[in-house]
Amino acid sequence: MTRSKQRDQILGLLVAARGDWVPLPKITDCAAQYNARIFELRHLGFRIANRTKLVNGTKHSWFRLEPQMAPCASPEARKSEQAAIRASFPQFGSLAKESYGV
Repeated sequence: MTRSKQRDQILGLLVAARGDWVPLPKITDCAAQYNARIFELRHLGFRIANRTKLVNGTKHSWFRLEPQMAPCASPEARKSEQAAIRASFPQFGSLAKESYGV
């Protein structure tokens, strides 16, 4: 199965969940390299959140599609969101798109 087909299947699962959490086993049914496909979706602009929980010594993971920021959002709102993202992962600040001219 091609990467784009795997990516489309994962996106279909997340959209169908309508904001609910999708367990990792459902996602891995679509792609063994699910992390790469989710990375690609995020790179395409989709906001995908994940959470993990330790249950009886075993880590369980879920993913969900978060609402997109409205395209008509003010520049201040966009800057605020970007600042929050950079603050979440300060070690990646130098990798932010705006810091390397993209």
